[in-house]
Amino acid sequence: MGRIGGFLGGTVLTSSIAYLTLRHLNANARAQSASLRGSRQIADSILLPKQIPRNRDPTLERPSFVETLKDAWNWEIEKIVRGVQSWDTRRAREGVEDTIGDLVERLKGRS
Repeated sequence: MGRIGGFLGGTVLTSSIAYLTLRHLNANARAQSASLRGSRQIADSILLPKQIPRNRDPTLERPSFVETLKDAWNWEIEKIVRGVQSWDTRRAREGVEDTIGDLVERLKGRS
């Protein structure tokens, strides 16, 4: 039991030290990164000129001919889709049934 206990104790001790060391290094790296980021922002605010955003002049941009054709195509497709969506299938079915019924009645009358 002495060898196994020594091995396990050494493994636990070594991995604990490695874990705590890595945790400490990560915390230091985060603190240094934040410090460097703050220093860079200060240096940039001192060294770089202030950039004043320019307002663009309002202009009316005309689309190209191809874009106009695309819009016309999309409007036509939308019109077709709206027509299909508003189509009353019950009324259309009843109309077809009436037409077929009239045709059958005419064929019976000729026979």
